[in-house]
Amino acid sequence: MQEGFHDNQRNLRPRQRMQNICTEAVRYDVNATLGEDDRQKPINRSLYSYLLHEMAEASMKYAVAENIDPDEFETDVLSGALAVVQNLRSALVKDWNDKTLDFWDNHGSPVDKINADKVPYIDRSSFESVAGDYLALPYRSQAMDRFLVKVLIAIELYAFGDEMLNEKTFGFPPVSPLKQRHVVLAYFRGLLINGIIFGGIAALALFAASKGWIGETSAGWTSGACVALFVLLGTISAFALPFAWYAQAKARRNVRKLLLAMTTIYNELRSNGPISAQHIRERVSSAAEDGVVWPAPLFAVLDDIIARTGRF
Repeated sequence: MQEGFHDNQRNLRPRQRMQNICTEAVRYDVNATLGEDDRQKPINRSLYSYLLHEMAEASMKYAVAENIDPDEFETDVLSGALAVVQNLRSALVKDWNDKTLDFWDNHGSPVDKINADKVPYIDRSSFESVAGDYLALPYRSQAMDRFLVKVLIAIELYAFGDEMLNEKTFGFPPVSPLKQRHVVLAYFRGLLINGIIFGGIAALALFAASKGWIGETSAGWTSGACVALFVLLGTISAFALPFAWYAQAKARRNVRKLLLAMTTIYNELRSNGPISAQHIRERVSSAAEDGVVWPAPLFAVLDDIIARTGRF
């Protein structure tokens, strides 16, 4: 890209030169992503261009403050800022041929998407690596701070919600309390199955006795044993029913509580005004104590923000 600058541009003030470099770099990157032959073609506003611009701006302010030469800025500073945004997009776009620039829905409801079984693609490992790369940079962008926190919260929200609400059982008993059959229905279903099994065995024994295949005494003992086992298992199930009912209700309440906690925190990040990183840190810590397993970089990013301005 540096070859595209005219010689007289080198006589501009360093800040102006860096500004030009940033503008050209963002335009080039967006057009390259779109597959445009003309990499200098004017671009429209999108999430991708916005994050590229904000990160480029942050890197430029750092370079100016550190008196970095504009030529070194492009290769040693700006490239790192753009790489973070590029890798971030790759972690949220499943198909490499996908040219989507607005790769995250900031306005949609995660719960609605989960209920509709339309959970967005997120490469959790790659995204966490992006957060680490960002924290390794010597400069920060408020836009990137907010986006990282939002998606790191969404990662667990979508993963947990999808597991609880859209569990694929493939014929096996569901693990999700919300997908499990109610214990009362399971109790009556168990009685019915036991009745069919033991009743069938008893009927078969009586039929065999009527045909003379076995003695009436054997048939009587067999039938009696079936009745006794049916009553015994039914009694045990009835005794355990209140405890199982309570445990299932508690598990379902806990799942809903965790989903509500994560959804509430995510929705708080929709504000266009400044957000207290300490407040979000306390909220996610409280949710973690209740059982939410947040991505580890979430705490690192929030702590980094708190150590700087405390808001994002």
